[in-house]
Amino acid sequence: MILPACVLRVKPRRPGAPSDQFDFVTIFHTTRRIAFAPEHVLAIVADVASYPAFLPLCSGARVWDENDLGNGRRSFRASLDIEYPKLRLKETFVSDVVVDAKRLTIRATSNEGPVKHIDTRWLFSQARGGCDIDFHLDYQMSSRWLQLAMGAGVDIAVRKIMTAFEERAHVLEQDEV
Repeated sequence: MILPACVLRVKPRRPGAPSDQFDFVTIFHTTRRIAFAPEHVLAIVADVASYPAFLPLCSGARVWDENDLGNGRRSFRASLDIEYPKLRLKETFVSDVVVDAKRLTIRATSNEGPVKHIDTRWLFSQARGGCDIDFHLDYQMSSRWLQLAMGAGVDIAVRKIMTAFEERAHVLEQDEV
């Protein structure tokens, strides 16, 4: 079950900013229930280095600066290479990631590269028959073209991403048997 909600929030131009200056911020939120334990799904989402093996449009991933923050928390920096040939899009997104295994949350933030800012939050909670994945995305790209391109397909992209994580959980479950 997916419950999408997407809103485009437009901020007013800053005083003195050029008239072609834009400040679109896209906010997207969805919840999906899948038939796996929250801890299992959190581990899959936190394994950024494996994304190219199963995540659509992801052609590369790298993780570095890993730190154990104690109490079930860890942080790292990660980069994802995203390619979308139809739009001739090829970008690398670098994020600071914090995984909290006790609270069952993942948060990734960035303000570098093609991103003015991005805040991605995952919350995994026990639910009847598995877990609910609560996904929140708040972003603003550095170019108007990229903002509009991403905004036009964010709902479809998130659905594909959620499906890819669920399929990965099935594959890993079968490998364990």
